[in-house]
Amino acid sequence: MPEDSVFVGADREDDGPLAWLGDCLVSTAEDEAARRQAALFAERLPWLTAAQRAEIERAFAADWAAASRAIDARVSARSAELVIEYATRYRFLRTRCLLAVAAGIGVVSGVLGVALLVAR
Repeated sequence: MPEDSVFVGADREDDGPLAWLGDCLVSTAEDEAARRQAALFAERLPWLTAAQRAEIERAFAADWAAASRAIDARVSARSAELVIEYATRYRFLRTRCLLAVAAGIGVVSGVLGVALLVAR
């Protein structure tokens, strides 16, 4: 993980087989949900022939899966934007905190130096 990275999982270039497996499982679950929704939709149309029903289910499932993948892509892109935004904010706050600590140390050193001079 790069030194700048402040969030776990912020760099996903080298996630390996486990990430691939996870992506496959999510994709399979989304496809199954699309098929279930297509079947539920087609059940509301009892006048369809078997061929029409199969075509409606296929088209509905394809549209559902495409919409789901589009939403996933938008969420993923927004997530990447937020990681960058939060990392930038974290670095700013970390720098500000370190400067405050350094200023505090400087003030304490100055007060102690003056106190030692007065004590002599």
